[in-house]
Amino acid sequence: MTQKEAFMQKPIRTAATAVAGLAMALALTGAGAVVTVATATDAAASETGAQGWDVSGSFDTQQECVAAGDAGVVAGSWAQYRCVLFEARWDLMTPA
Repeated sequence: MTQKEAFMQKPIRTAATAVAGLAMALALTGAGAVVTVATATDAAASETGAQGWDVSGSFDTQQECVAAGDAGVVAGSWAQYRCVLFEARWDLMTPA
């Protein structure tokens, strides 16, 4: 394989990895959870809490965030939640 061919395959592998990651994230979410991957414009909102949403916790993994969100739903603390990926951490967002 030439260097040019190897260079051209990298974006394809990157896109395939991103699609696989998104599919896994959707498959792992619990009932009622919304998983959102933060963009540059979402970053500031996540840091201070999006309008109408509070940051109720920050977790190392999506699974930890979803478990905490589901526990809050069961306990009646909130009816819905979002797990938002922000700076390699999962922020648990709950209605304000």
